[in-house]
Amino acid sequence: MTDARQTALRRIQKLQALAAKATGHEADSAARMAARLMVRYEIEARDVDAALLASTDPMTRHRMDLGRGLAWLRTLAHVVALANNCTTAYQTGTTRTTIYGRVSDCEISEYLTVHLTREVQREADAYIRARTADLGRVPRGARNGFCHSAVVSLAGRLRAMRREAVEEAAAEHGQEAASNALCRLDTRLAEAKAFAAQQGLGKARRSAYSANSAGARAGSRININQGLGGSSQTAKSLT
Repeated sequence: MTDARQTALRRIQKLQALAAKATGHEADSAARMAARLMVRYEIEARDVDAALLASTDPMTRHRMDLGRGLAWLRTLAHVVALANNCTTAYQTGTTRTTIYGRVSDCEISEYLTVHLTREVQREADAYIRARTADLGRVPRGARNGFCHSAVVSLAGRLRAMRREAVEEAAAEHGQEAASNALCRLDTRLAEAKAFAAQQGLGKARRSAYSANSAGARAGSRININQGLGGSSQTAKSLT
């Protein structure tokens, strides 16, 4: 975008803000001036919306300490981030993961990740106690398999919730409005991935685990909605 167009875009934002606050002739005059600038510089309403979003809710890198460098924790943070229009990367040998996205989306992602981590760990503790009581021991890798399987189940539910939200919007506001909403969500996620890609991330390897049916069932019953209300090494992206 040229400097002149950027300047015009900023003037349009100020004029539209004035039109929204003012009354009578002043409001009409501001609205007309904004409209003329949009025509002159071929600026569309979505360009104005995007510029407003960039200024009020900018892209950021939000570092989050997972407490332990476990693969299932990194995967959980990643699937939660994707559901909230963000993406993540981690650094090998650390307990940190970085969330890339809009400030508000990153905050929601972290909050929900913390909530779901506690719930998965609570379910895993109960599973291990039950297995120990029944068998006197716990098979090697049982907890890891349980937690991974719970995360896979949660990931499927988070994707389904995104689809259901679009379907509800279609039923309430019409298919066109729902399609526009989905387009905005997809654009927001694509922007986050592009922002992360600019950081020069390496490619992560998927971690192996044994599927656990009890973990999958736990992931299907965990309350998701309750959670809504340094190093020189190259960071690795899970996307």
